[in-house]
Amino acid sequence: MRVLTQRTGILRQSIILFLILLDSILLFLSVISNLRIGTLEALGIFDLLVVLVLLAVFIQLMNRDGNKLSYIKKHWSDLIALFPLYFILFNLMGLDSTSILIRLIILIKIFALYLFVRRVSREAIKFQEQTRLVYALAIFLVVFFVCSFIFYLAEHGVNPEVATYEDSIWFVLQTITTVGYGDIIPITGVGRLMGVISMFSALALTSIITSVATFSLIQKFRKGTEQVAEKTRKSVEILSEKLDNINSRLDELDELKKIDELKKQNDEMKAEIESLKEVIEDKK
Repeated sequence: MRVLTQRTGILRQSIILFLILLDSILLFLSVISNLRIGTLEALGIFDLLVVLVLLAVFIQLMNRDGNKLSYIKKHWSDLIALFPLYFILFNLMGLDSTSILIRLIILIKIFALYLFVRRVSREAIKFQEQTRLVYALAIFLVVFFVCSFIFYLAEHGVNPEVATYEDSIWFVLQTITTVGYGDIIPITGVGRLMGVISMFSALALTSIITSVATFSLIQKFRKGTEQVAEKTRKSVEILSEKLDNINSRLDELDELKKIDELKKQNDEMKAEIESLKEVIEDKK
């Protein structure tokens, strides 16, 4: 039951980690590029959903702590992570662009999300450090940001299929995932180079993910063997204690037998003495 609870906790932490990571990537994309208003509105809805999930986690942790006011003072940065800025600005207020001040606030929120996930998803982060999954994530992020940005600079204005930065993101994503719909084809040398880099990075990502899956299976098998070994060790210790008790009882029985023999010999000697007394009395 304890193992099942631990696995469920790691799964829940991994989901939270994934949502925060995806939300942070989308927020950072909105900072470094000019996205369309429709994309910003969709981003606002997604950010709101993530905030609702994090709010439920925050309330659960606050109730578990007991002292709610003290918990809020100690983790005040979580309130920044729980603020649905994009939903308010673009879905409710109807803004169609991001100013420098808004982008600065978004960077602060991304840092607050980092602090939140570092505290809440410790076990999931520890698992990713053990499996080296963080390297796969780093490769993905570097390729995603660098290639999409350079591809947009090279193809925008030259390639009619790359009208917005979202088109560049779409090309890099379908290249990394090896889907390749073919709706966007690079026509510049730099754009093709970004496509080649994305292709080779997909091979590296596949290798790392395969190694992570293998590591997980080995870890699961190792834990199973360790549990069996631990149970066997405990069983051997219990049997050893029982054998020691049996040996001690046998020793006690041996001592009792010796005492009985001594008593028997003593009784025989007493009988002989009595018989000698009778013989002596008769001679008198």
